[in-house]
Order: sequence, then structure tokens, then C-alpha cells
Amino acid sequence: MWQALLVTISTSAFDSLNPMAIGQQFILQGLVKKPRDIWYFILTTGIVNFLGGVLFYFSLSDLFIRLWESIKSGLAPYLSSILLVLGVAVIGYLIWFLWHSRFQKLEETKVTVKGSFSPKALVLLGVGATISELATALPYFAFIGWLMNQSFSAVLVIGLMVIYNIIYMSPLMLMYVVYRTQEAKFDRFYHWIQLKMFQWKKVLIPVILLCLGVYLFWQSWNQF
Repeated sequence: MWQALLVTISTSAFDSLNPMAIGQQFILQGLVKKPRDIWYFILTTGIVNFLGGVLFYFSLSDLFIRLWESIKSGLAPYLSSILLVLGVAVIGYLIWFLWHSRFQKLEETKVTVKGSFSPKALVLLGVGATISELATALPYFAFIGWLMNQSFSAVLVIGLMVIYNIIYMSPLMLMYVVYRTQEAKFDRFYHWIQLKMFQWKKVLIPVILLCLGVYLFWQSWNQF
């Protein structure tokens, strides 16, 4: 039992030093409506990571893989048309954005840091970010692989995974505490970042949309 706790704590402590999740929270913390709303992101990250581990351990992930493969095979005949429609939609949005930008003026005095992300958006970001990182979560999968080689009960395995993911979330929780103690200083920094984002978005967004549209058209052409 003590060995299991030691392995759980040491592996999760190493895995918790996740620069991607920490960087995401650092940016998002200054863009939420209320400081405590960041908990939607933190808890979603831990819960999705926990569920991913449970699915992998109990081999339920195979069901989702087979379902995904069946969806892909079903969409294969229409993939070219879908990509073409998406490409047209992206280019259409690019044209709308360029036209709309002509009537926008950057007013630095009206730039606000708070309120850019709602709780629902934070949950979706937490889900997307965690799922995208699960594929490269080597410490987590090494831990689950170790669990598979032990003769632990299902209750103990789930308990160890809960402990693992609480420790995994601990740097994000600590960041929240640090932010609340130095909120004024952080908000000045976030305000400066958002000003720069407003200054660059008229250039970066069209470039990104154009590249995405061209990529979708290219992929659509390759499907023929």
C-alpha cells in the first residue's frame, strides 16, 4: 500500500509540472469574468484526465476507438465535400472579418481584461486541452501501465487515480492562490497583453484564416 502511494505521489508530482496547462491557466486567469471562474478550467482538467485514465485502465477506450473508426469510414465518401464547405466558410469569415475591421478602432481606454471567457468556454477549453495532451501524457500512461501489472482492486485503483489527479491539479490550484494574493499586479500585466493582442489581431487573424482556408481547399482537392 505504501509503495502504491509512493509511486502515485512521485509520478503525479512529476506529471503536474505540465508547462502547457500552466501556461494556459496563466493566460486564462486574466480573461475570466470572476477570478474564481478559473476553477471551471482547473476541475475540468483534472476530471477529464481522471476519466481518460479510467477508460484506458479498464480498456473502455477500445470502444471509443472502434466508434471513431466507424464514423471516419462513414464520412469518407463525403470528406472532400465537407472540407470544401469548411474552406469556403473560413474564407467567407475572413472576408467578413476584413470588412468588419474597417469600421473598428482600437480604443485603449476601453479595453477590458475581465469577462472574455465564460464558465462554459472554460469547461470546453479544459476538455479540449486535456484530451489533446492525453496522447503525450507519458508519466500518466506509465503509471496506469504499472497499475495494470498489480493485483489491486478496482476501488483501490480508482482511489489512486483520484489522488494522482488531485496532485496533478495542485500547480494550477497554487497559481490561483498566487493570483488572488497579487491580483492587481497580474491584472496590469494582463491588460498590457490584451492591448498587444488588439494591436496584432488585424494582422494575425487574417493570416491564420487564410492559411487554414488554403489548407482545407488543398485537403479537399487531395480527396478526389
